[in-house]
Amino acid sequence: MILYIGNILSSKGMNPSPVELIRKEIYKSSKIKMITASNKKNIIFRFFHMNYVYWGNYKRVSLMFIDVYSTKAFYFTFYFALISKFFSLKYIPIIHGGNIDLRIKKSKWMTNFVFKNSDINISPSRYVYNILKNNNFAVKYIPNCINFSIYKFKKREKIRPRIIWLRSFHEIYNPNMAINVVKIITSFYSKTKLTMIGPDKDGSLNHCIQLSKKYRIDHNIDFLGYLSKTDWIKIARDHDIFINTSKIDNMPVSVIEMMALGLPIVSTNVGGIPFILEHGKNSLLVKNNDAQNMASQIKYLIDKPYFANEISMRAFEDSKSFSTDLVIPEWSKIINQYS
Repeated sequence: MILYIGNILSSKGMNPSPVELIRKEIYKSSKIKMITASNKKNIIFRFFHMNYVYWGNYKRVSLMFIDVYSTKAFYFTFYFALISKFFSLKYIPIIHGGNIDLRIKKSKWMTNFVFKNSDINISPSRYVYNILKNNNFAVKYIPNCINFSIYKFKKREKIRPRIIWLRSFHEIYNPNMAINVVKIITSFYSKTKLTMIGPDKDGSLNHCIQLSKKYRIDHNIDFLGYLSKTDWIKIARDHDIFINTSKIDNMPVSVIEMMALGLPIVSTNVGGIPFILEHGKNSLLVKNNDAQNMASQIKYLIDKPYFANEISMRAFEDSKSFSTDLVIPEWSKIINQYS
C-alpha cells in the first residue's frame, strides 16, 4: 500500500496535485492501492486528518509520497519525514514549491533531513531539479502531465483581444498584473475582454475586482472564480490569448494545458517557466511584473496572427512531451523500485 500525504483540495476549489490526477492510472498500471490525506481545507484540520490517516495505516504502508511546498506547509513535510525515518518507512518527497531555493537557504538543517533521508526526491520541473542537484540532493525529474484526450487543439485564424487568465488568486501569481495589462490594452482595443478563472486563496480576487473598478475597466473583465476543468476548457475555446503573470513559479500545469489547447501564450519569465517556454519560439516572455511589455506582446500577437499561429503550433507540439501516456510509466517505475 502507498500513502500520499499532501493537499488533496480539488473538491474544495483548488487545483489537483499531480499525484491526485494520476492516482487511478497508477493503480491500473501497478495494481498497488494508494490512500491519501488530506482533503480538509482548514490547515489545522488538514494536519490532524493527515495524522489520523498516517497513524491508522503506517504499519501497512510500504512507501509514502509527501508533497513539499516552500511555504509554512513545509513543516508538515518535515514532521512526516521525521516520524517516517523513526519507523523506517520509505518516503519520497514531491517538490512543488517554486520558491524552494529560499526554503533550503532558510531551513538548511530541516531541508537536509527531509531530502537526504528520502529514498529519492521527485521534481516536476527542470528548474527545481537543478536547485536540488546544486544542493547535492538525489533527485529525479518527472514532469507534471495532462490527459491529452480532453484537450482539443484549435487553430486561430484571427487573434482577437480576448484574453484568459487561469490560476489561483494569490499574491505570488500576481493577478493584479493582469488588471494592469488590460488597462493598457483597452487604450488600443476598447472591446478587450479578460476572463479570470481560479479560486481565491488570499483575498486577491476582491482586490482585483476593486482595482478593475478603480480603472473603470470592470466591464472588460469577467471574474468567474473556480470552474471545473470541463467548464473552463469550453470557455478557453472562445479566447485567443493566454497570459501567465506569476512572480514565482515551478511547473504550472495551466501553461501546459493552454499549450495543448492552442492558445498563444504571453508569460512572465520566472522560476521554471523558461524550462517550458522559449521566447519567440513557442511563446512570448516578459520580465516579472512588466505589464507594459506584456501588453505590447499581446498587441503584437493581435497584429500578426500568422506569428501567433506559428508559436501556438510549436507550443502544441512541445506539450505532447507532458502526456500521461509518457509520464505514468515513470511513476510506475518509481513505485516498483521503491515500494
